[in-house]
Amino acid sequence: MDRDDVDLPPAEAARDRRRDRAADAPARAGMRTGLAKQFKQVLDSQLKRAQDSDKPRDEDAPSSSPRQHK
Repeated sequence: MDRDDVDLPPAEAARDRRRDRAADAPARAGMRTGLAKQFKQVLDSQLKRAQDSDKPRDEDAPSSSPRQHK
């Protein structure tokens, strides 16, 4: 903040805190809990896909069929 909190009335101090928090919001956006979990899931799926593509495929193995709904 540019000013001393001691010299400000409570309403002005609250306004300054809200302004500062809003200015810092883009930097905090990537730190949300759900995004970290989602990012890990994406990395895990990419790793699994890369490992699966490295494995030699067995020509005689039956291919996986799509799920059938009952």
